[in-house]
Amino acid sequence: MNHLLFADIVKNINSQDIRNFVNACLKDVPDEFETIPASTSGKYHPVEATAEGGLLWHVRRACWFGYKLITACKWEKDDIRGDIVLAALILHDISKKKDYAKYWDYVNHPQTAAGFVARHKNLVPDKVFKLIQGCILHHMGPFGGKFFKKPMDKYNILEMMVYIADYMSASKDLKII
Repeated sequence: MNHLLFADIVKNINSQDIRNFVNACLKDVPDEFETIPASTSGKYHPVEATAEGGLLWHVRRACWFGYKLITACKWEKDDIRGDIVLAALILHDISKKKDYAKYWDYVNHPQTAAGFVARHKNLVPDKVFKLIQGCILHHMGPFGGKFFKKPMDKYNILEMMVYIADYMSASKDLKII
């Protein structure tokens, strides 16, 4: 995948280490990421997300919502929490693929994505990596699979922001962007 498709979002990450981590992860993403839909059923995602390029559209939209949450908390300037949220949102669906052998593979994509980013964990401090990975793993909130779902009151603020931004991006009734 052309990692520069997210350059306008990555530039909002203040930490050079986190930017390098995100770009390294994006360079590993298969080219199909640019063309596949975020959802084929249309059950949860708006029509734009079900079209060709819908996954790219969905992730960029989630980043937009995430950045709005980050600015509401005044984390957009030199606050690593905002960097972690943006990194997790950019990377939360990187393991989705065109064809799934079975439904469980699709439902399990947060766990697969969390493993995918581990390839580059040496680029950021361990604590930062664990926070980004946790946000990716729990981005589906109460809709997540049984092996990575946890009660909503156990989410930290970063995981909650990633979940909310992803949820809003997948919402059919939000026609903002």
